[in-house]
Amino acid sequence: MTIYLCTCGTSAARTLQVPPGRRFDADYVAELGGIEAASDAVFASCQGYSIDDDSALRNKLSAEIHSLARMQVGGSDKVILYGSETPDGLACAHAVRRFLERARPNLPCFVHRIEGLQVTDAYRFRTQGVVNFTKSIVTEIDAYGAPQCVLNPTGGFKSLVPYTVLIGMIKGVPAKYIFEQSTALISLPVMPVDFARERLEPIRPLLERIERDSAIPRADLDTAIPFDDRAYLEPLFEDLGKGQTTLSPVGFLVREELDRPSGLVPYLSRRALDDLIKLRGINNIDPERYLRRVAASREQFYRVLAEARQHRRPLPGQQRGLAPPRLAYHRPWRI
Repeated sequence: MTIYLCTCGTSAARTLQVPPGRRFDADYVAELGGIEAASDAVFASCQGYSIDDDSALRNKLSAEIHSLARMQVGGSDKVILYGSETPDGLACAHAVRRFLERARPNLPCFVHRIEGLQVTDAYRFRTQGVVNFTKSIVTEIDAYGAPQCVLNPTGGFKSLVPYTVLIGMIKGVPAKYIFEQSTALISLPVMPVDFARERLEPIRPLLERIERDSAIPRADLDTAIPFDDRAYLEPLFEDLGKGQTTLSPVGFLVREELDRPSGLVPYLSRRALDDLIKLRGINNIDPERYLRRVAASREQFYRVLAEARQHRRPLPGQQRGLAPPRLAYHRPWRI
């Protein structure tokens, strides 16, 4: 089963007959009788087309349906459509949901309304919409696991594309989309991306405080971050005005990843490296294997040390008579 996480716009209304001089927007949805009635009208305008018709996919059906068809979505998969908070966006999202459920029987399809996704207030879009979108996507990835998920930013706001791709890079989820009227599926595979933890760990308490309190005074942020690091770390924060600062979508992703358990990075002094080279020459001793084992996680590090102390025996890879290993866990991400 593949979980398709799709941004959703209003292209589903492209076949709806709108009076000349009018466009499908919130006012027109209200004239039709509300979101449900508008969704019925949009669905009725496209239900006569087939998801297996190449011409219909390119010229009649919505961007979301077109891209999912190229990805070969099936009844055993699951689709989540991220719609805007606007009436026209929600009406189209529900029309797309109904079309997919009819075209692919047994396909679970859901619409998530994202507060703040709209086109009239850029400030709300940036400080609420993008952040709420990011949190919602990450929740699904954490629930189903990155290997089962695919990000599909074909429909909806084009300004969400870079954020969607960034989520994919950080969370290890591929992104796939179709560009405009093309029939070719563009894939952005998972890339080996990681954080510069040594520069981010010192501000972990600050990130946790902002997450807990929603916002902090800008003066507190400037006090906590050295002047030389401010430009480097600025993308993690978003000014709310009136002297208040919160986490940006990038900051939210960074904070979450810093909390996620990860392996430790062994740092060796010159003397320790010389000892490691000597140990390589002793039969049945594999110092690199020992380092990989002890650095697998924080818990594994303490478990190995506790076993050695309890049984008063050499650590794995240490011969009796050799100097004790000089491994000391002194920062959250390294030994």
